[in-house]
Amino acid sequence: MFKNNFKNFLATLFFNRVFKKKLFFTVLINSIFSLCVFSQSSPIEDELKDFYKQLSQSEKAKAAKVQKELVVIQSSPHLNLDPHTSSYVEEAQVLNSIYEGLFSYNALTGEPDFAIATSYKTSRDQLFWTFTLRSDAKFSDGTLITSSVIKESWLKLIATKDAYYSSFLDVIKGAKNYRLGKGKKEDVAIFAKDDFTLSVELESPLSHFPKILCHHAFCAIDSEKTIFSGPYKIETLTQSKLVLTKNENYYNKAQVLIPSVSILFSDKADDNAFLFNMGQAHWINGYCDAKTILDKEAIRFDAAFGTRFFTFVHHENSVLTPKMKIALMNAVPWERLRNGILIPATTLIFPIPKYPQPAPLDYTDIDRAKILMADAKKEAGLNEDDTIKLSFACPESDLTTTAQFLKSAWGELGVDLEIISIPPERYYSSPAKKTADLISYSWIGDFLDPLAFLELFRSDSTLNESKWKNEQFDLLLDKAYSTMNETDRLKILSQAEDLLLSSGTIIPLSHSIDYNVIDHKEIGGWESNSINIHPFKDMYFKEKEKKSSSRTIAIKN
Repeated sequence: MFKNNFKNFLATLFFNRVFKKKLFFTVLINSIFSLCVFSQSSPIEDELKDFYKQLSQSEKAKAAKVQKELVVIQSSPHLNLDPHTSSYVEEAQVLNSIYEGLFSYNALTGEPDFAIATSYKTSRDQLFWTFTLRSDAKFSDGTLITSSVIKESWLKLIATKDAYYSSFLDVIKGAKNYRLGKGKKEDVAIFAKDDFTLSVELESPLSHFPKILCHHAFCAIDSEKTIFSGPYKIETLTQSKLVLTKNENYYNKAQVLIPSVSILFSDKADDNAFLFNMGQAHWINGYCDAKTILDKEAIRFDAAFGTRFFTFVHHENSVLTPKMKIALMNAVPWERLRNGILIPATTLIFPIPKYPQPAPLDYTDIDRAKILMADAKKEAGLNEDDTIKLSFACPESDLTTTAQFLKSAWGELGVDLEIISIPPERYYSSPAKKTADLISYSWIGDFLDPLAFLELFRSDSTLNESKWKNEQFDLLLDKAYSTMNETDRLKILSQAEDLLLSSGTIIPLSHSIDYNVIDHKEIGGWESNSINIHPFKDMYFKEKEKKSSSRTIAIKN
């Protein structure tokens, strides 16, 4: 789904050093709750969502008169608010508030809720989908959002060169050829039957289509991107602050209680904690020194459906052969590499129910690695004592220490690993990262399915930064798409992940932890979920209660 910002990784390091023993079980429980219970739809899930919805509506009704501006602190001021080219978590939080598509993320589960769509139906083979749209959905200027708007939004996404998520629509007939410049716009099988009926024809079945369509890349967007389809709109944007105000033309505006949201951009951990302690900020979604937060119950560490890993980048003139990568994998000091990590990752995908997890990457054998490297050098026409020079681009942090472990271990195989340390805020856009042989990467899946990660390595995916190509891997993903039985589909995806792990392409490091500071006694509608997206439209200020010796008095903010 999203490139994870380094705030969460630094939070993980801090957690390991300061709060690991104290809050371990909190994270564990939240992991089970957000990643396991809701990874498969069930009657229990539906009942819990209904209960949560009723409870939230009841609390909202009581608190309607005490609403005020919500103040959020976020680290990065460098937001890309183009929904078609954005790729960061902190941008997604904003974009999911100012844009909306057929579906939106449920605040509790991260699963799809109906938004502009009110219902859908599929053909028996799940190749033809028909969505019924609301008749009262409008942009912030009052313009009606019709099926033609959705169609044109998707077509523009497909045609956008730097759109990270456009290949997710390759499943629509004609979309891939149009994206690659081999087909016509008119041949893409998206049909606006009338103002409020949208149909698409797929190349293969896609049971999780609604989960994909929650993402902001697939929202209703006007041609100029100057008006907004979501519950909020941009009022002002400066280097220090973004102000969102309620969209009065939003179809469900009555349920959006918070009138405005101010997002302050600050990377000063002490200042951020001070503002929260003084009640001048309600949610810290950025840097913060947790040790100075007075209300420890406000500190949230939650497991996310995400993984940090290293990946080789396959440049055309690279000296690195597949056999050399296997040798390097055998020399990785896995235990030292993952030492101190709360949730170590031995595979790419966080374990989810019913998914057969492949064998872990945790085997170190330096002697076998030397034999494999000697054979690989010989096959490549190199002498056994020839040095292989590789570069590793990584952000400035403890990752540089981790990189030193690799440098030392691989040095025994005749590999000279140059470590290129880059400031975190410039890491993803750095030219050095684009030319490096090995890079650090962090990814949070946008829906609870292995495909949210495996699509990163499909040969022609717009998300494939490793440039790894494997025909068998692609065929397995295609087979999974066309498999109707869910158990069989997950087995096929597990085979694909196993193939990726066996190729020596990635070095899994850790599973992600989301770090937030928010007072749940004051703020309702903010819930832990696996993707760390918290819709502002669902949030509200609670009516505070002050207890006296004889009665409870409601005090308005």
